[in-house]
Amino acid sequence: MIDIFVVVPTYWTWGSERPDGPVEAVFDHPTPVDGESTLPRLLDSLVHLEPGPPFRVLVLVATVHPSLDNRAQARVNALIASFRERYPVAQFGAKELAVVRDWLPALGFDPALLALNSYAGVRNCQLLVPHVLGARVVVALDDDEVVVPDYLHIATEHTGRVHDGELIAGVAGFYENADDGLLLAEKEATGNLFFDKARVMNESTRAFLAASDRLLLTPVAFGGNMVFHHSLFTQVGFDPGITRGEDLDYVLNARFAGFRFWLDRALRITHLPPHHYDTVVYVKRAEDVRRFFYEREKLRLAARRGLPAPTLAELSPYPGRFLSGALAGQARDALRAVATPSLVRVHGTPDAIVAQAQDRARRLAPAYFGFAQTWPRLMSSMRDRGLRGQLAARLGWKINSDS
Repeated sequence: MIDIFVVVPTYWTWGSERPDGPVEAVFDHPTPVDGESTLPRLLDSLVHLEPGPPFRVLVLVATVHPSLDNRAQARVNALIASFRERYPVAQFGAKELAVVRDWLPALGFDPALLALNSYAGVRNCQLLVPHVLGARVVVALDDDEVVVPDYLHIATEHTGRVHDGELIAGVAGFYENADDGLLLAEKEATGNLFFDKARVMNESTRAFLAASDRLLLTPVAFGGNMVFHHSLFTQVGFDPGITRGEDLDYVLNARFAGFRFWLDRALRITHLPPHHYDTVVYVKRAEDVRRFFYEREKLRLAARRGLPAPTLAELSPYPGRFLSGALAGQARDALRAVATPSLVRVHGTPDAIVAQAQDRARRLAPAYFGFAQTWPRLMSSMRDRGLRGQLAARLGWKINSDS
């Protein structure tokens, strides 16, 4: 029985023949369907892992528009073909999602609970699909990374074990740059949180690096270097209401449910993002504005409900400083600095974005707490043997349906 799943989301957008095609999902740097993908580089690094426990690789295929689904899945199928002889690897895209969604109404759940058109939706598939197939540990990577040969050994070394009297159910690691550095590029301090975001994040990283212990409790995680034990991922899902920063948000969700994340200072990947595919700064900054207003409201509601919510001091410097009261003015200033008439026409004015973010947080954050109760029931129901067999056949894997 292979119970370690390495799950890799890959994001796709319109190709050169239609670069301005319609967009229904915003991702940081999706790959054009006729462009060069970083996925093979990551898959090749997995070929060179040291001998250890067997694992499966599941590639999740997300697109900015449903009309791209077939082309993106065809691209991914071609990219993973040469690796199938080295380890079990398959893709999960819109077609496979439809198979899983078909089971939900009979089990008493809304099919809309699962999606591939948002970061949170992709991450929930990252947890649920391996769970259906019998996973005990999910290792989350991104397609713009590479790993070292002992990566999987380090990733699973402490997961599921007891440390200082506490089960380690969630583990996070560092991102290294191409030059092996851990810090983001910093600009001169401005006093605006959004301009100074890299500096605040680096402040957290420096504190971790200054510590002597290998395992440290952390309020921060990076989605492309996270490890989930089944005791955690069967109880806690990614909030469908979060638009960006779903990794950091998941750490909060885990805290609300009584789990704490640990940073393993030895767990590192090399992050090599393709900047020529980047989403424009104005759009990403607007997503940041939405996420921090939403996060702040959710944290407030959790504390009011008596859940074990961390204090801002525990979350500082990052993300705690972004969840304080003086956010609206800084958000407007940061958006105005990168706004252009064409961007404003498409995405709205800075004032409108901030107002909408505040309103959205008030309207949608309360729904998370219903979702938090639904997720464990959903995961329990999805261990249906019939679904496991049907999904395994769709992926081309042989999996024991009785385990």
